[in-house]
Amino acid sequence: MTSVSIDRTRKGSLDLLRAIAILMVVVYHSAHTMPSLRSVTNYGEYGVDLFFVLSGWLVGGLYWRERASFVSVNIVGFWIRRWLRTLPPYFVALLLSWLAVRIMRNEPFDFGYLAFIQNYYRQPPFFLVSWSLCVEEHFYLLTPLLLLAWPQSRKINDMWFILLLVTAPLSRFAIYNDDYSLYFRTASHLRMDGLILGLWLSYLAVEEPERFHRLASASPYGVLAGLVGLVCLVLTGGRAEYALWGIVLALFFSAVLVYLVSRQDISAAVTRVASPIALASYSAYLTHAWAVYVALKLVERQPSLGAIYFPIAFLLVASFSILFYFGIERPSIAFRDRLWPRRGDAPAQRARVTETPVKGKVALAANTNPPA
Repeated sequence: MTSVSIDRTRKGSLDLLRAIAILMVVVYHSAHTMPSLRSVTNYGEYGVDLFFVLSGWLVGGLYWRERASFVSVNIVGFWIRRWLRTLPPYFVALLLSWLAVRIMRNEPFDFGYLAFIQNYYRQPPFFLVSWSLCVEEHFYLLTPLLLLAWPQSRKINDMWFILLLVTAPLSRFAIYNDDYSLYFRTASHLRMDGLILGLWLSYLAVEEPERFHRLASASPYGVLAGLVGLVCLVLTGGRAEYALWGIVLALFFSAVLVYLVSRQDISAAVTRVASPIALASYSAYLTHAWAVYVALKLVERQPSLGAIYFPIAFLLVASFSILFYFGIERPSIAFRDRLWPRRGDAPAQRARVTETPVKGKVALAANTNPPA
């Protein structure tokens, strides 16, 4: 049986999930200063957890497909492409954020932001949304090194993924206390649940498609079970909620992901709306806090605008996102693709690929030396 593609033919589904994730985050931050709405809008913070599942799925898919096509993975090339994709927009947003707080609060620059360690601070001094980027960068850096332990000829045992998956809930269970500093919600080893689950699902989709299709058939029950589990944790509270919420939420979002990517009938109208939002979702994530701040300041100076605060905020978020995407993110993607094209994309580097039977399925193997 051949491996399945997991992102090229399901773009509409993934764009829908990206759009939902960024809209959840924007709603959460836009209404964060409004106690009357927070009982509902606070759930928007979990858009970040949906992003983690998506990142594990998408980045894992890149890794497994390269391994299937070229037998091995060019780890350095994998890192370079990831860093050139994520770091230029991040550093521009970091600079702009620091300049703002430097002007307003005379805030000194914190060099920990260059090493992505601010998510281990008890309270980052500025650019608070960057904590989730730290989690993802740590995931990009460490996971390929761990995966090197399994060569192409061997399947990865489920126990390996399970051990990775339980690390975060066990860590949360061990450190639970009444300290609500950001570290307890942002540290990388405490927030890897969704990324690991997405990675595992992408592995199954590429390397064990029969198992993935069985998961897809059961995914509606997984969605329901996830919802029930989350409600039970809310009712339970305490250490159990803190330790298990992240993994149950990641399982819920993973079931939603599997359900959507296994469907062929995503509405074209939905895709047309979701795709532009998804396309600029990274830019929106980096800049939406600035837009919300400007909207709040406008309402503060002109209270009569309070009735239309949300339209103003969303218009500013859209404007900032578009400007940042076309001014920074899109050029950085083009630069990445020119400087370091995806393995096999460059005509001079394209390997001749043949189908080689491996344990009853078709694996792709390059007959020439893989490109650097």
